[in-house]
Amino acid sequence: SEPAGAACRVMRGDRVVAEVPATPGTVELTRSHAILEVRCQAEGYIETAEVLRPRDDPAVFRMAPNGIIGATATVISLAGALTMRYPGEVTVALPPEVFASEAERERWFAGRRDRILAVRATEIALAEDRCRTVTEGSCDPNLMVMRQEQEDDLRRLDALRERAGLATQVAEAR
Repeated sequence: SEPAGAACRVMRGDRVVAEVPATPGTVELTRSHAILEVRCQAEGYIETAEVLRPRDDPAVFRMAPNGIIGATATVISLAGALTMRYPGEVTVALPPEVFASEAERERWFAGRRDRILAVRATEIALAEDRCRTVTEGSCDPNLMVMRQEQEDDLRRLDALRERAGLATQVAEAR
C-alpha cells in the first residue's frame, strides 16, 4: 500500500478471503473466476479498495479440445478456473483524508488517473488495432470489457476524490 503499514483485507463480496495486518504483505489466492477487492485502511487516510480481476493465464497447459478426453479436460479446466489467475502484485494507494491545498489534491488524483489509464493502454491499443483489421463480424469482445473496467476504476477514483478534504475546509468546520 501507499503508504506502507495499512491494514488490508481481500474480500469476495462480504466475505473476507485473506488479511494483511500491515503492508507490505503476501497472501495466497486460489484460482477463481471471482472478482475480488483488496480493501486497505490506515489512520489519516481514506479507506480505499482495488479490484482484483482474474485473467486468463497463458502459461497453463491446455489439452487440445479434440475427442472426448480433450473436450472433458477443457470443460473441467474452465469450470474450475484452472486457467485463471489474479495479478501477482497489487498496490493500493490511499489518499490522505485532508490535503493541504486544492492543487495538491488535484495533483494526487491526476497521478492516480494517469496510472489507471496507463495500466490498460497497451491492451486497449492492441484490441483497437485488431478491430481496425476486422472487415466482417464483431470486433474483439474484450475491448468493451477493458473499457468498462477502466471506466469503473475511474468512477471509484472520482468517488474517493469527493471524500478527500482540504485543510481549509477542516479549519472552517472547527
